[in-house]
Amino acid sequence: MHKARRGSVIAGGLALTMALAACSSDSTGQTGNPEDTTTSSVTSSDSQSGTGITNPKNPAALEPCELLPDEAATTLGVETKGERIPNDLKPSLPDLCRWRAGEIVSERVSLVAFPGRTIQQYYDNKSSYGYFEKLEVSGHPAVVTNDKDPAKSSGCAMYMAANENQIVLSSTFISTENIGKVNPCDLAKQALELSLPSWPAAK
Repeated sequence: MHKARRGSVIAGGLALTMALAACSSDSTGQTGNPEDTTTSSVTSSDSQSGTGITNPKNPAALEPCELLPDEAATTLGVETKGERIPNDLKPSLPDLCRWRAGEIVSERVSLVAFPGRTIQQYYDNKSSYGYFEKLEVSGHPAVVTNDKDPAKSSGCAMYMAANENQIVLSSTFISTENIGKVNPCDLAKQALELSLPSWPAAK
């Protein structure tokens, strides 16, 4: 039973890796359900983000599994020890870290920082996503880019501008029995809100 669960976890991580492989410094990956293998690359804009972030952070300076502090993990109900997952399909992309709620509970949170990417790229490519929503996370502009309404699905992909040229992806999954009852984007946003204060300031 343990092996079966472990296998599904690895498969999910590989699928997320494949999704992130479509992303690069000059393209924005569509990650509807963050661990889906269906992605599309879209051309980025040369326009500036113009977001005027007053409290810029530099999460890329941290190791992936340092992005979520222990206190934040406990508040979110996930294990404090995260699992670092390299992008085997495109090693040049940053590793992500995933925190699970346990072996039995399926809820999980993943964080990864992307240097050299702006929130404007997502604004400019709004039509590339099945579901797109602008929001703000602790004074930082963010977007939700899903295949469908996250309120009716198990996953959420939320991209937040840590500074003018750095994006953090917070991807979350909830258990199937909670679909329609719990919005996975609430968990994604909370993960960012709880983590952001611990990140180093951008110079």
